[in-house]
Amino acid sequence: MSETDRDAIRSEVRRLTIADRVPSISVAIVQGGRITFAEAFGSAVLQPRVRATPATRYQLASISKTFAAQAILQLEAEGRLSLNDTVSRWYPAVTGADHITLRMLLSHTGGLGNFYPTHYPAGPRGTAIAPDSIIAQWGNHPLLSQPGMEFHYSNLDYEIAARIVEKVSGQPYFAYLRQHVFAPAGMTEALDLDTLPDKSLLLATGYVREALGPLEPAEYEGPGWSFGAGAVVTTARDLVQWDIALLQGRVLPAMQASEEVTPVTLASGKQAPTALGLFVDMDNGHRRYYHTGQGLGFLALNMIYPDDQLAYVVLVSSSEGSPTTHVADALNYVLLKPNVKETFARSIFQALQSGSLDRSLLAPDLAKEWTPLRSATFHHTLGPLGPATAFVPHNTSVLDGEESRDYDIVAGGRALRLHLLVEPDGKLEDITVQATTH
Repeated sequence: MSETDRDAIRSEVRRLTIADRVPSISVAIVQGGRITFAEAFGSAVLQPRVRATPATRYQLASISKTFAAQAILQLEAEGRLSLNDTVSRWYPAVTGADHITLRMLLSHTGGLGNFYPTHYPAGPRGTAIAPDSIIAQWGNHPLLSQPGMEFHYSNLDYEIAARIVEKVSGQPYFAYLRQHVFAPAGMTEALDLDTLPDKSLLLATGYVREALGPLEPAEYEGPGWSFGAGAVVTTARDLVQWDIALLQGRVLPAMQASEEVTPVTLASGKQAPTALGLFVDMDNGHRRYYHTGQGLGFLALNMIYPDDQLAYVVLVSSSEGSPTTHVADALNYVLLKPNVKETFARSIFQALQSGSLDRSLLAPDLAKEWTPLRSATFHHTLGPLGPATAFVPHNTSVLDGEESRDYDIVAGGRALRLHLLVEPDGKLEDITVQATTH
């Protein structure tokens, strides 16, 4: 990574820390098998103020599910269980247990509902609970769909999966992760949320906001509630060590490594959005594995682009808004090579800012309308914003041969929408730029 790119990332993340009104953001980036960026911004604790550093830990929340899936896959590789085993082998009283396989659990396709609302405040989460009590209380509800038919994101799936890891391995769940998942990947800073007291100084304070009020420390979550669904606490720089291991093929044997990142096929023949512990899709032409997390006062994002040998982690000590998405957009602008259409759109936006749009790119009707005054308006209103810091494809559609291409842009802290209407011959029939909300 060049120093120019590093400075651009620092500048934009600092801006977003303020603009998104979050206490702290920690970012770590991996390129070509090594960490090229690991910095934190803002305050890990607001009162008394403690500066966030790369050593600051955050709750990973649902990113923790990736490790539970890896543990199950490791046990499969050892012949101690099969992904085709049903939940009834360990929890026969769970609704549909005879038909819900481990593969379905790990891909959220078994039909089980969530065991607790995903929104807060904590309510009874402030007191400890045994994972088996969660499974007994919520595992007897009616299924949301027949096993294998639909995708339903469920924390209960991973409470069950983590307990199965304990039953099969004979080890406490986090001890298993530490020995078989974290240590081989080079992760040395991970802690178990269930062992940390309220207001522990071993991790950042998570904050929440009521309406437009000030940030307040999130309520304490008692042991057991997150468990296999979200209890891992660590730093951004530690989590990318696992990303490096994944990119280098060191996480699992070949067969299980393939299972981990292959989207599950539903009974209808459609693909689920998940593989096993990871979401899998294409991001503007780049293959992507990822998981997000939201805990009490925390947001987390782990993004992996295997074909680009790129990965990054964004951790935030507030569960408000979309700061992880905003940081990801800024990182992608710097780190990912744009495709041909986006490259063209970027060049058009830059030309609008500089007042140097090439008229040969315009269709005859637009060329007539593209007066010096119109060009000057784009130049004088967009130019002062400076270079874009995010450029995200929003929507593409084709009607009567004309292709509509929309892009969400951030420049000078302003959120904009660039609209291009492209004729079949590649000429531009329309260009607009409008302010939007970020």
